[in-house]
Amino acid sequence: MLISIFILLTALPISGNTNVKEVIAEGMGSIISGDIAKAKDDAVADALRNAVETTVGMLISSETLVKNFQTVNDRIYSHSTGYISSYDIISESHDKYTYKVKVKAVVKMANIKDDLAAIGLLLSRKGKPRMMVLIQEINLDRENFGVDLNVAENTIMNKFISSGFTFVDKKTISAKISRDKMLAAASGDAEMAKAIGSVGHAEVIIVGKAVSRVVKGTSNLLGDMKSCQADITLRAINVDNGEIIAVVSKHAAVVHIDETAGGNAAIKKAANLAAGELMNKILNRWSSEVTNTQRIELTVYGFKSFDDMYLFKRELQGYIRGIKDISSHGFQGGVSSMEVNVEGNAQFLADEIYKKQLPSFKIKIKSQTPNEIVLKVTKKEGGK
Repeated sequence: MLISIFILLTALPISGNTNVKEVIAEGMGSIISGDIAKAKDDAVADALRNAVETTVGMLISSETLVKNFQTVNDRIYSHSTGYISSYDIISESHDKYTYKVKVKAVVKMANIKDDLAAIGLLLSRKGKPRMMVLIQEINLDRENFGVDLNVAENTIMNKFISSGFTFVDKKTISAKISRDKMLAAASGDAEMAKAIGSVGHAEVIIVGKAVSRVVKGTSNLLGDMKSCQADITLRAINVDNGEIIAVVSKHAAVVHIDETAGGNAAIKKAANLAAGELMNKILNRWSSEVTNTQRIELTVYGFKSFDDMYLFKRELQGYIRGIKDISSHGFQGGVSSMEVNVEGNAQFLADEIYKKQLPSFKIKIKSQTPNEIVLKVTKKEGGK
């Protein structure tokens, strides 16, 4: 299976036409069983996809499906779709394992935007992270914290789900997590939010507080109608490491004859605004991560000596695709903590390690999360 790593070198409008861009991009194909011709075809296809991905500003996984269940590969590689008008191979080279090409492609922007705007391409590239939402909601000083009554939670989930996000059901962990712990997480305890998200097997948890109230002194001006206003604050937290991904606060107001219904409507309006902005911030963050190198924590155990650890680090960087650099953060008791900067995500790195064993070490992948991989290594007999 071809896995894409992209390098954008140039993306310029042609003759002032903003719907057409000339892109220089690189592609790579794995040489399997000595089949160089197949590797070259894969490298060209990879480069063309990279040109399209970069032009749109979104990243496409080879497994991503469009609405009619045709693969994106089928859509963007066919000239009849109009995505790639033409291309030339600028340079090409290969070693024992990899074929590389550089292409100059003419890409039509309008067609791509029309077909791909509503697809969760970035979600696929990030491994389709599962979400969870936990909001403390207070409507008119009456606390309505709970699954069935939470207007804000339902509004946020609907907003994200409509764009392709996947949520875990909070009901599945309600019996395991006390109400006090949920309130603590919703009120800003990042460690508690991380723990709850972990129990629910979510990669990202959205926590926050939504409060509505009636503005005093508006009854005379509005007659029987009341001005109901709401404020909401949301934070998206990476469950894997407790890092805050994005924060947003919003205010909304509605006029309603009933205080409770008006409060709910105000919360729903504020939650909808907040969810849209939070989603954009999350997607921008993830887009930056997959466009540039991503930091992956690597815990490796099984070393017999510091020399073995040093050899492993050197071979890992020399043989595994996409690794830019490796930093060591400690070595003790045969265990090494490393930080790897890689063009791709943790799943990509784990796949590459699994497919391409190192000359001097046997490797077993013990666990993999979006930000960390744990490996067990064994020195091969006759290893350096």
